[in-house]
Amino acid sequence: MSLAKHAPAAFVRPQKAGTENRFQSLKLSARLALDRQTKTDAYRLRHDSYIVGNYIDPMPNGLFSDAYDDLPNSQSLVVYQGKRPVASARVCVLDTDPQLTGWDQIPSARIFADEIAASMAAHAKPGIPPKAMEITRLVRHPDFADDFSLVFVVYRLIGFLILKHNADIVMSCCRHNHTRFYQRLAFEKIAGPRHYPGVKFETNLMAGPAAKYGDVAKFVGAAMGDNSHYAPLLDGETVPVFQAA
Repeated sequence: MSLAKHAPAAFVRPQKAGTENRFQSLKLSARLALDRQTKTDAYRLRHDSYIVGNYIDPMPNGLFSDAYDDLPNSQSLVVYQGKRPVASARVCVLDTDPQLTGWDQIPSARIFADEIAASMAAHAKPGIPPKAMEITRLVRHPDFADDFSLVFVVYRLIGFLILKHNADIVMSCCRHNHTRFYQRLAFEKIAGPRHYPGVKFETNLMAGPAAKYGDVAKFVGAAMGDNSHYAPLLDGETVPVFQAA
């Protein structure tokens, strides 16, 4: 797909003043991948993004998913510009509550099990099973590969999911060249690099207490306490990323 045919939108970083008005004109919306079409959009975005980076081998159907997508503790979201999918991410919740089934597996635990267990224990609340959230499969359409503002948009939506799941810590496995960016988002390097499941690159485990995500929210221009308009996402509805003024 040529860049000339689909020129990237002129995204502006959300932390700048007046950005919400600019984003409203771009008609950005989001939806959780609860239906087949949205799942297809998420998996195709992953495939196209990773193929450009040579991070995976081409799939015959042009989609990239894994077993974690089918677990109950996994949620993928897709950001749209108009009707066009432009970015996606997945969150996987590691919940140690013994009454839950299928909530004890996340991708990063395959390679950083001891470090994750130690971090969860360090941030656990008294009398409550600790809970962690991993942010993974964060991708942009290749036409928007240089638009970091889309990353900020995705993190704005992830903030809502962090509050919904009441996670104690938030984690992400990132490539070495993204480490400093995640440090700006209040993440600290815990371990790595190690080979991440399903892709052709190594990652560092970055993590931080969920309580610090308020700092991330400020950085990306989001208000952690003002996101009730995202609630319909949980029912599979499409919501605007930014409310109309």
